[in-house]
Amino acid sequence: MKIATKPQKRVKSLVPLSREHHHGLLFCWKLRQGLKNGTDLRILQDYVRYFWDSNLREHCEEEEWLLNRLLTNETVNIRIEEEHRLLHEIIHLICEHNPTAALFQTLQQDLVDHIRWEERELFPYLQAVVKPDELELAMKLLELKHTPRTDTFTPAFWADGAPTEEAWK
Repeated sequence: MKIATKPQKRVKSLVPLSREHHHGLLFCWKLRQGLKNGTDLRILQDYVRYFWDSNLREHCEEEEWLLNRLLTNETVNIRIEEEHRLLHEIIHLICEHNPTAALFQTLQQDLVDHIRWEERELFPYLQAVVKPDELELAMKLLELKHTPRTDTFTPAFWADGAPTEEAWK
């Protein structure tokens, strides 16, 4: 796979996924801010559960569907599925156990790395090897099952003066 060395213009078909990647990076930033602010880990746990259920799970499923449609029998599909599975396992550990700050740090770093790889390597690769009309058709099909995603989680723990353990009690 060719690595992009300079910023590339994203084909229109991939813009919706890139926009969701921006939301994923914002999720990671919020986790970092929450850790920096000393936010109670139960609030961060609730946020991870919320973001997985309302955004990230469906995004991962849609990406896997798209790649399986466009790139059959390629190792890139295996990498995507393995990285998504790893992210899901980390999220499961966070949501079903008493997580540590280090586990939230691992989640946000792994997700940032995954998104950066997709944006810098995978998407330029798709643009280079998939015919534009095939990519456009796949994205149109994806739009039929896609629902707009938002992040309306409260409290806004990432802001200065975010709730601490005392406020949670």
